[in-house]
Amino acid sequence: MEKTLKRNNIILIVLSSILAILLVTFVVLYSISMSTQNNLKVDLENIYQRNYSELVDNINNSEIKLSKVSALGENSYTRALLSDISKNTAQATTNLSALPISINGISETIKFINQVSGYTQTLSEKLDRGESLTQDEVDTLRQLREAFTVLKDNINEMSNKIYNGNIHDFSMSIDGDFNKFTMMLKNLKSKDVDYPAMIYDGPFSDSMVNKEIKNLNFAKVTNDVARQSLLNIFKNVHENSISYLGETNGHFKTFDFKLSTISNDAMYVQVTQNGAKLLTLSVGDYDDTQNYSLNDAIDIAINFTTLSSIANTECVWSDVVGGDAYINLAPVENNIILYPDLVKVKVDLSTGNVVGFEASSYYTNHTKRSIATPSLSSDTAKQYVPDELYIKETRLCLAPLDYNREILCYENICTYDASTYYVYVNAQDGEVENILKVVETENGNLLM
Repeated sequence: MEKTLKRNNIILIVLSSILAILLVTFVVLYSISMSTQNNLKVDLENIYQRNYSELVDNINNSEIKLSKVSALGENSYTRALLSDISKNTAQATTNLSALPISINGISETIKFINQVSGYTQTLSEKLDRGESLTQDEVDTLRQLREAFTVLKDNINEMSNKIYNGNIHDFSMSIDGDFNKFTMMLKNLKSKDVDYPAMIYDGPFSDSMVNKEIKNLNFAKVTNDVARQSLLNIFKNVHENSISYLGETNGHFKTFDFKLSTISNDAMYVQVTQNGAKLLTLSVGDYDDTQNYSLNDAIDIAINFTTLSSIANTECVWSDVVGGDAYINLAPVENNIILYPDLVKVKVDLSTGNVVGFEASSYYTNHTKRSIATPSLSSDTAKQYVPDELYIKETRLCLAPLDYNREILCYENICTYDASTYYVYVNAQDGEVENILKVVETENGNLLM
């Protein structure tokens, strides 16, 4: 009997010890899991805070330089200021795109900042050619300064809430149609200020604004399915190196991940919650070495896009800036380039790796279309191109010329006086719908 009691006591002690060990192990594992989750949340918040801080700096710098332009009038320094404003506002748009916002919630502000970037660059190039600003252009610049002053004051007032709060938490709180962070940004534009109209409108710049998403009619997936889809695209990434960062509830609803490659590069990607489609990719890269050619980069971009379930694309625009190739791809159907469905890819020419990818336009616009047969032949369409221009190439394309119009055009790539122009002629009636000029800048070539 005594031996039995001793044995039972020993068993109880052993079981108690095992349970204690299991409890301690559970607590440790839970703590590690929570610590990892918190670390990932901190990583994402740091990205948001950095981009918001840069956004504030770029808005402030733009307003200061617009004030200088208004005060100085037209002189040799004005051209440099206008060029700087263009760069600041272009970077501000990039900062906005990296924040968890519902794009259609602040579309007017985004359009305004985009147009300021193009408008000031256009005026800078005009002064560089030795031309003078018109009185209307001078008046418009003053209006821009007034509008930017209000924008600057509002974003600086909002900054206290942002810096004392948490952008990630704001983005996870849904208020009506938009998340709370978007609602905060909506107040940047004062109802009392009218944004001035500008002559400049970039190439197909409004094709994304206020549009419903047409190409994500897929079932909603889990973040595990989204994670698995990444392994089919990124061959240099191991499953254990994919970290789930959370969700973004903006114009697109996405799962957000951080990936580490074999070479330890950190990639941040967004995968759509419907259909598990890669929407964006960004990687920090700083090497200007060029071991790959532009043609190599185009092949890499097309192959990567195909792996991302976007097929039958061709390069419609490419440029090299520093050690990176910037490539625009568009789907081609029945020999027609579908410009509304652009995919943008950035390739590091030192490694051959894709370090940037953005398919928002593609998933917003790509759909089954019924495109009418052109009434004009390409030879007839060429007759509508000004005689001064030498036509190098002509091809059919679908061009997004304003919010809801997609027009079948002949795209004529032309040269005149050592410059390249793109002339878009309506394939039905011969109307010249748009003319774009390739402008060389310090930051690469632009179509304006």
